[in-house]
Amino acid sequence: MKIFKLLKRWFRMLCGKSAFHVKQGIGKYYSKQSVKGYYNDLTNKVCDSTILDSQGIPINTTIAGIEAYFPITIFQYGLGLYDLYLETHDKKRLSQFLNIAKWAISHLDEQGMWNCMATLHDQAHFTQSSMCQSEGVSVLLRAYVETQERQFLEKAKLALDFMLRDIENGGTTLYQQEDVIFQEYVSSHNLSVLNGWIFSLFGLYDFTLISEDKKYQEILMKSVDTLCRFLPKYDRGFWSNYDLKKTIASPAYHDLHIMQLELLFELFQRQEFTIYATKWSNYQKKKLFQILAMMIKLKQKIFKSKYYDINTSLVK
Repeated sequence: MKIFKLLKRWFRMLCGKSAFHVKQGIGKYYSKQSVKGYYNDLTNKVCDSTILDSQGIPINTTIAGIEAYFPITIFQYGLGLYDLYLETHDKKRLSQFLNIAKWAISHLDEQGMWNCMATLHDQAHFTQSSMCQSEGVSVLLRAYVETQERQFLEKAKLALDFMLRDIENGGTTLYQQEDVIFQEYVSSHNLSVLNGWIFSLFGLYDFTLISEDKKYQEILMKSVDTLCRFLPKYDRGFWSNYDLKKTIASPAYHDLHIMQLELLFELFQRQEFTIYATKWSNYQKKKLFQILAMMIKLKQKIFKSKYYDINTSLVK
């Protein structure tokens, strides 16, 4: 039964009908100089298929039937709400967004961590996630910009400092000599998921726009340098990889990779980003490459990878 649910979810993903794999263009309202709109356009996350509880907080259900308050879903929903507020100036959207920000504060533990993967009963990874931390930081900083309430800024710093903690000390960042790699999934495998790494950069970038502490800028640029060096490892020669364990990207994630690299070029003006964005975009134009990528992805979906827990896949 689970495999049929997974195949149904993957089919919806291919057709662009999955709320978790909606088209994400470059954000319309972000700024390189100050915290404004989000870098990805997440407004499509705010849709009729999003299930909300009585307090307006999104709820997910996994393939295993577990209902969960999954922070990444909640934060992306909030960031989509904020961009819709910037677009429409609808105060209702702002109120809904601030409700998400307050949820974020109330669910942040004393060391600055959001309980992420464990909410799905994930058996393959630790609960902490750099992507979760980063997107939560982005929510809180936008709430601070709107309200000037110090609690949002203080909790954002606490959450970011936790994200930057070495994974050996319970954090989400892998430090290898000069390399700085943010881990969406923290495990002994050091998966280094590409889209999660990039999402993690965005929250750190946000904080450098507000904080004068140079250490955050230094870590940001070290991670950008590392990513530029690592990009060839994500290239299959006809498609992009989802992680450094050669899990192939789905069509939706391949498309997301291209958009994220284009955005990183806009933010940092590093030629490596536009080179690989162009290369991977050209892969998309070849039907044979598309078919080959989908066949490999389908095989990986059917035969459970040791690196991921199939039971945690979100179905709605």
